[in-house]
Amino acid sequence: MVKIKICGFTRRQDIEEAVRLGIRYVGINFFPPSPRFVKPAEASKLLADLPEDVAKVGVFVNPDEKFLFRTAKVLRLDAVQLHGNEPPWLAKKVRDRFRGEKLVIKAVRVENEKSLENVRIYKADYILLDSSSGDTYGGTGRRIDYSLLGTRPLPWERIFLAGGITAGNVADVLARFKPFAIDVASGVEMAPGIKDREKMELLVHNTRKFYENNS
Repeated sequence: MVKIKICGFTRRQDIEEAVRLGIRYVGINFFPPSPRFVKPAEASKLLADLPEDVAKVGVFVNPDEKFLFRTAKVLRLDAVQLHGNEPPWLAKKVRDRFRGEKLVIKAVRVENEKSLENVRIYKADYILLDSSSGDTYGGTGRRIDYSLLGTRPLPWERIFLAGGITAGNVADVLARFKPFAIDVASGVEMAPGIKDREKMELLVHNTRKFYENNS
């Protein structure tokens, strides 16, 4: 079954509820302009004592290198997600620095067919495909133009698919694509950074139901 990553947590109670529902990838946003921004000191409390099988993902956008490496180390993140316009060498540097200790996820904003070349160019453990929305980096609720994803072979076994995924459309998404994981933020929120328990529960339910109906 596809993995589910929920991103942009700002409250401990929402993380605990997500973990109870079976979510195993929890994303914290370290990009100050984002409405879901969390300071490292606050993130430490949010991520404390989570089960070992829950991956703590730090989301960075065009970060200062020292801040990135220090935050990833101090918070003992399991994955570093680069969600901006970082150059390929930075993704490789992060991956080399942690030598398998932490996963590297590189977001690729799908603007056109040419932008999918970045899937090949970036040397990361996983690629996250997201919609493009000007200077906004993720969490917009906008869907990718799915017609672009059929223009070339993609390594779906290491792709996180994001962009406007909700409980209402997740079955259609999974019927069309077979990603390693789906990534959801605004699709399970009542406000930016404030998760809705019922929406999270329905997302998990509909995802499991899709596989039960197609097994």
